[in-house]
Amino acid sequence: MTTSQDVLAALLGEVATPGAFSARRTAPVDDFELDVRGVGRVILPVSAEQANQLCRVGRPATYGLGDKTLLDARVRNTWEIPISRVKLNQRRWAKAFVPALDCLRADLGLPPGCRLKAELHSMLVYGAGQFFVPHQDSEKADAMVGSLVVTLPSSFKGGALVVRHAGMSATYRSPKKSLSLVAFYADCRHEVRPVTSGYRVTLTYNLLLQGDAATVDPPPAQVDPVAACLRGHFETAAAPARRTAGAAAREPARRLVYLLDHEYTARGLSWSRLKGPDAMRAATLQAAAVQAGCEVVLALADIHETWDCMEQEESSWYGGSKPRRWDDELDEDDPRAGGQSLGDHDRYQLEDLIDWDVTLVCWIDAPDGEPKPVSLSIDPSDVCASVPSVELPPYASEYEGYMGNYGNTMDRWYHRAALVVWPQHQAFAARAEASPLWALGTLSARLGAGGAAEAQELTATLAPFWPRVARGETARGFFGKALRIARDLDEPDSAAMLVTPLRVEMLGRREAPALAALAGRYGEGWARDLLQRWFAAERLWAPASPKGPDRTEWVSSLLGLCEVLLRSGGPGVSAASLLIRESWAWLRESVVRALAAAPPSRREEALSQLGRPIAAVLLSAALIAAPELTEEPLRFLCPGNDDLIGCLMEVLRSARALAPSGSSGATGPVEDYCRRRLSARLARPPRAEDDWSVEFPAGCSCELCARLEEFLGDPARRPIVGMDQ
Repeated sequence: MTTSQDVLAALLGEVATPGAFSARRTAPVDDFELDVRGVGRVILPVSAEQANQLCRVGRPATYGLGDKTLLDARVRNTWEIPISRVKLNQRRWAKAFVPALDCLRADLGLPPGCRLKAELHSMLVYGAGQFFVPHQDSEKADAMVGSLVVTLPSSFKGGALVVRHAGMSATYRSPKKSLSLVAFYADCRHEVRPVTSGYRVTLTYNLLLQGDAATVDPPPAQVDPVAACLRGHFETAAAPARRTAGAAAREPARRLVYLLDHEYTARGLSWSRLKGPDAMRAATLQAAAVQAGCEVVLALADIHETWDCMEQEESSWYGGSKPRRWDDELDEDDPRAGGQSLGDHDRYQLEDLIDWDVTLVCWIDAPDGEPKPVSLSIDPSDVCASVPSVELPPYASEYEGYMGNYGNTMDRWYHRAALVVWPQHQAFAARAEASPLWALGTLSARLGAGGAAEAQELTATLAPFWPRVARGETARGFFGKALRIARDLDEPDSAAMLVTPLRVEMLGRREAPALAALAGRYGEGWARDLLQRWFAAERLWAPASPKGPDRTEWVSSLLGLCEVLLRSGGPGVSAASLLIRESWAWLRESVVRALAAAPPSRREEALSQLGRPIAAVLLSAALIAAPELTEEPLRFLCPGNDDLIGCLMEVLRSARALAPSGSSGATGPVEDYCRRRLSARLARPPRAEDDWSVEFPAGCSCELCARLEEFLGDPARRPIVGMDQ
């Protein structure tokens, strides 16, 4: 079934764009005057003798990989002349260079309202056998949109420059008597094929975009149909992205994400620096959004696709070897050089798309704004593109061979720019889902301006997604701000919806006064329900989160938290009492689980780790003068046997560390109990010399352990019959 977003992608794909992803112009050599220190004036065409001299003052070229600079001739094999040695007569060169740059700007589809500025980056010499494997240039400045390769005339064979984008490629070979200027967008993958003879000499430039590429006028005939698609998308209930048994249709979509063709970095993302067709399509979608009552932001999206695939065998190619493309055999002067062709065969043939997901990582919501970090997973049914990701080169891929339960798979990851659209009346919710901290800031501003009713209405729009996005938020100040806003909303249901998803482990001394104020505003019953939900939610988050403590660590810090709450008066004491009760309830279950651990060593380790949080609970109860809170813990921890002696000894050690001068009153009963149990054990008569029995620890009741218990309990038996001695 064709959806509104399918139609929208097709319409935007038809938006006429005059430019290409790469282009070439030529320039005469008359005004090109280049000197290299140590070599002198470079005479064009470059002779083999002078090229050899250039190599002698050069050095092996490095390349970047992430944040590393590497030297590997298997990847990049060429000579680089230090730029400090290169002197170009800019005034003379500008006569031909500036007009050529303006032509290249138009060839790349950039509007007349902007211009390209070229910054010299390097001078390179490729000799016989030298090359640069397919790669992608890094953006070396915020305004960088592309690269320019100026090839000096010389006599050489091979060394073709191949540029690829969106499943197409352009191959460029240089004329022998004029300068060749090839420009391409920075996200295009490109390579220099091996030089077979002679020398290839080039200057490379970074292309910076100056002016505003967002000043393009959208085609009027396309705006109305695109606006109709937007209205249809937001008015029609969508089917689930992944069909499962019993899956029901979703509510009308809250957003639509259109993926642009080119790749951008966060530093290079800007409405004014969109590349090629992206600028025209963005202008068209913006104009359509205004008609449809929608808003648009420019975003970066991370895309992950999993494909069913098969590895292509050598025998699948003609004659048992990979076929050469028609452009592999073009001569430098062939008129077809520089034309478009299909890309190379991949090693793996992709069959069916198994799964995919899209995550927005940052966006720009103002025309001249800076990228703001966000984190938002997008339902694939809300995503469309004129160029599918599979037609673009991934920035990473991983092949997984046949594993028995499933076939060969290929995971591919992409960075793509995207236009995110939502109805204006859903703007707050759309932004809040991507940035919960922004949502709290907006609510705080509304409340500060006296708009409590408006803030309550906005809070209500968060309900469909707030539990999911707020639970994972760990930004500094988020927890305390949420508590303060919940108090100021002055509406218990709205307040509960806002703070229930929070993790109790993120509650610290800084946030304690806000919790006391919240309990004072809505009462002890409301606060009790909230804390019970907080403590019940442990399984819903990763306990070893790198951005926050786990539950055991957090309970161990309870004493400091209660000290702050105690200073807040009655509501603070009430909140502290509730925290102590819920902490003990969680600890009691943890002790029961630890006692059930089968290996005794694991059991003792788990019980020992609970000693510090138990001590914190007992000390906290003593701090707020609530002895009734210790009655049930003491009955449970001092059961009349020795199962918890190791844990209780750790409780005593931890209590002295947590409160060196005031622990005896809180842990006195535990100390007395341990003294009695240990004294009783020491008072036992010594075992007879011929008594080989050993007390078997409780726990596992399997057949092997039952047999071992029988053997250990027999005072006369030493070896186990039938087992190795």
